[in-house]
Amino acid sequence: MTLFKQIALMLSLFLLIILATVLILNFQNANKGVQDRLYEDAKNTATSLSLSLGTANGDLSMMSTMINANFDSGNYHHITLVDVEKKNLYDRVTESDIIAVPKWFMSLIELKAPIAHANVSAGWSQVGILSVQSDTTYAYKQLYAILIDLLISFTIIALIGLTALNLLLHAVLKPLKEVQKQAAAITRNEFIIQNKIPYTKELADVVLGMNNMVSKVKAMFDKGNEELKAHKELEYVDQDTQLRNRKYLIDRLPAYLKADASYEGGVNMLISLSGIIEANEKLGRQNVNKLFLKIADVLRDSTKNIKDSIVARINGTEFSLLLPNCSDSQAIELAKKIQQSCQEIINLAELDSKETFASIGLYEYKHSDNIAKLLSRSDNALTQAKFNHGNIHLEKAESAVEVMGKEAWKLLINKAIEKDRFSFVSWSVIDTKSKKLSHNVLSINLTLDKNSSYSYAQFMAPAIQSGLSSGIYKKIVDMLFRNSSMVLSVSTYALRLPNEYLENQETYKNLSELLRANAAMLPFKVIIELPDRLVRQDSKLIREYIELFRKYNISIGIFEFIGESDDYKYLQDLRPVYIKGESSYFLTQSDQSLSALRLITDTLGIALIAVGVADIETLEKLKNRDIHIIQGKVTEMLEI
Repeated sequence: MTLFKQIALMLSLFLLIILATVLILNFQNANKGVQDRLYEDAKNTATSLSLSLGTANGDLSMMSTMINANFDSGNYHHITLVDVEKKNLYDRVTESDIIAVPKWFMSLIELKAPIAHANVSAGWSQVGILSVQSDTTYAYKQLYAILIDLLISFTIIALIGLTALNLLLHAVLKPLKEVQKQAAAITRNEFIIQNKIPYTKELADVVLGMNNMVSKVKAMFDKGNEELKAHKELEYVDQDTQLRNRKYLIDRLPAYLKADASYEGGVNMLISLSGIIEANEKLGRQNVNKLFLKIADVLRDSTKNIKDSIVARINGTEFSLLLPNCSDSQAIELAKKIQQSCQEIINLAELDSKETFASIGLYEYKHSDNIAKLLSRSDNALTQAKFNHGNIHLEKAESAVEVMGKEAWKLLINKAIEKDRFSFVSWSVIDTKSKKLSHNVLSINLTLDKNSSYSYAQFMAPAIQSGLSSGIYKKIVDMLFRNSSMVLSVSTYALRLPNEYLENQETYKNLSELLRANAAMLPFKVIIELPDRLVRQDSKLIREYIELFRKYNISIGIFEFIGESDDYKYLQDLRPVYIKGESSYFLTQSDQSLSALRLITDTLGIALIAVGVADIETLEKLKNRDIHIIQGKVTEMLEI
């Protein structure tokens, strides 16, 4: 319960108790006054009427007339006249009619009307005794009306008082509400500075302290952001040509060489310039650097229309062009144009084309290749190109024996989608420092029958090539939220969603409907992993996804992180629970770059997770770099 509610409840109860006490006391006074009046009326009537009856000199008819006149003009229960021997001479009695008063009121309030007596004398001779009793019906009606008036009055007073109290508390505690918002923002790793300082000294001290703390944390984040941006330039950018460098290429390659890569393969082109030593002697280093800048412009211009291509300078004389989804014939044509453009630049510099020339090696890779194989085969193609007459050589990847053709895969996957033949498998992500399970990562298998089962790595590549990946993810997301019993235990599960699925026009609408109907009933916590390349764009679509996931208390993780953003403030806006990167990325980062990244993530409460950790040796190296949460085959060797 909030402080406002506690204070409001306490003061409201106090106010209501006071009002109730005053109401009860007022009613009790009214009740006593009514009862006293019953006796006083009866006594006064008995005294005055007895004197009047005495003038009748014992005439019973005259006395009865007097009694009737008084009885009819007042509120009496009975008036009785008896002689000295207590023989009834005359009486008038009325039956009480209290239909207008509720029975519950009569049962709570007991009224007794006292009987007043007076002697009736004719001269010195006593005629009899007169008894008068007031009617309680009138008293009950009067008391009930008083109670109703009191209740209405006190209800109005209570409402006015409670409203005034509420407004007063809101005014007094408004600064505390702002303090609460600031504290809640801090728990969400948001940096909010409260400019309006409260007048209350205690609250003012709290606000100033929190502002000071937030300012320091924000300064730490900004410092880490600036340092990481600066180190990104050093880590990933060639300072002479402003192209990407070898390290960037190696860190980006895992996204192209995986089962669910966006492209089945492509061509890696290596370009080597021979005769640079001679060129330096003839032109000087400064002019040769200008020559490299012109060649870099040629390479950028040649690949600008190839989606997701990477142009990198590998070393002083070699360049790499990674061309995804590019055929060998297209790559050969591109290589010839690049070679021709490079030769024109060399000729303009008046260099000897026999000494200074470009050799181009091309390797047609598959998504199933590993980094070492791609680089070694590309180097081999370049070596062959240097000895070829045209200085261009293409080397193709070894053709793998396909289990099925594309059409067969397409039919099989469509059948699996139609008949719900997907099942979840989970892999552990372990915090080796605390020796606890961080979360489980969900993957999927395709099982048509007992004899036909395919892993994610087997069917996802042909699914992407057939344009069926979004359909698969739509099905498994539906399974996750609708059929939660398919997940084996109550825990935390992370599901990775790729670009193709997220960018599909129907995905956001489907996810919204699915979460609205099922998110509240999940027996486990869900983390949705989004690709870093997509979230750092800060597009309208991404903001909508983030707002949607937060609405249903679904955490967000980032995968395929290599720190290539121009600004890392998107991490502050996104506030993921963790960032996942390849183990090779964390191991090859400089101490300064990793320290800057750690400064940002520690400030925002983001965990760093290394994926693809295959052995104990790699695990130990990661621990030495303060990376303790790991995902990969090595988790099967660990006990928690």
